[in-house]
Amino acid sequence: MRVVYVIPVFVLSALSVACSPMSAQSALVTAEAIIELTATPSATVAATADLETTEASEDNVAPTLRVWWPDSLEPAGNQTAALTLAEYMETFRSTVPDLSVEIRLKKAQDIGGIIQTLRTASAVAPEALPDITLLRRSDFLAAVDAGYIRPIQGLVTSAILGDLYPAALDLGRVNGMLYGLSYALDVEHIAYRPLALDGDFATFNAVLEKEQKFVFPAGVTQGLSDVLLLQYLSAGGTMTELVQGRPNADALETVLEFYQAAVQTGVIDRSVLDYARSDDYLFQLAQGKFDAGVITSTQYLSLLTNGQTLEAAPIPLATGQPSTVVNGWMWVVITRDRDQQLLALRFAEWMMDIERLAAYTRMVNMLPARRAAMRTWDGGDFTDLANSLLLNAHLPIAEGDSGTLRAMENALAAVISGQRTPSDAVQDVLEQLD
Repeated sequence: MRVVYVIPVFVLSALSVACSPMSAQSALVTAEAIIELTATPSATVAATADLETTEASEDNVAPTLRVWWPDSLEPAGNQTAALTLAEYMETFRSTVPDLSVEIRLKKAQDIGGIIQTLRTASAVAPEALPDITLLRRSDFLAAVDAGYIRPIQGLVTSAILGDLYPAALDLGRVNGMLYGLSYALDVEHIAYRPLALDGDFATFNAVLEKEQKFVFPAGVTQGLSDVLLLQYLSAGGTMTELVQGRPNADALETVLEFYQAAVQTGVIDRSVLDYARSDDYLFQLAQGKFDAGVITSTQYLSLLTNGQTLEAAPIPLATGQPSTVVNGWMWVVITRDRDQQLLALRFAEWMMDIERLAAYTRMVNMLPARRAAMRTWDGGDFTDLANSLLLNAHLPIAEGDSGTLRAMENALAAVISGQRTPSDAVQDVLEQLD
């Protein structure tokens, strides 16, 4: 009976203390390490850089659950999260007789990331694939399209599905079929300094009247910015129009008129066109160069953890209830073996226990996908805002979906830069699509 963890070596010493009487046999400086925990008093902690050739002992015939875990959900230096994850894994292992659990910490993105490794291993080493892993929405869609993951429709208990936020449930669906089970979420909103601004960002009129200056990623290089999407929808546009390539001219012009006025009053600076992501100005926001900016809830909670004095507000809309775009991590099943699929989903549901989900997402500065878990948070006003945003959230639009999205983003840039009036920019969009 064993649990194998593939995690950064920096947590070895912490684990050896927390899981006493375990001792560190070796610790190599490497991006990943295998840590093997047994349930016997002679348990040891072992590390090796040779990840792909590690094999279970010949006499190990017990069932094994293989899990890939994204590094962004156990950030470097977060020993509390590392120890908690280790505890969760060991406790789950003890619920299934003779079970072994192998967890590998994987890069969330880029070279060696989860989706790239799935793509490579599926072609040349399918036996190296996990039974279950976590994916974000963009990689999730690519994985479904490539056939890397299995549908889980009808395999997840209604108690969990019924407790998910509506958008969290939709996040795991493709063409009406459930492939992913949402776990940890983030949303977009305004973060502002209460000493400089009163925080009334709810509507275009409020922002203009009170000169609530803010920054946002207006220079996205692909697709449509989440901010423009939300504002277009609040002005009367629909997702169906965008999918069909026929944007609502009146709704788009309403949004562009707001930005023309915002530039003229100094609420929006033309420099927002230099920002493709909130990461591009996050440091400046933290340093006080900006008094407000659109960021993710994960970035916001991380800033608070690091001592920043910020408050949160919804993204400015034309009218209507506060809204957001939701993203996050979903459990997806890789194995084709039916028994392993059921074991993998048993593990996912165990990890999504209300108390475990609430506690772990808080440790890694993300939002729980279950409403009951959110209710256990004690975050005050922010918890209330996050809850209301998740109840009225939209899914992200895939990058580069269509020329319609690019034309709308170009219209926004033309108005902010002063090159076109709102009506002219809308006409440019319509002519380009025709």
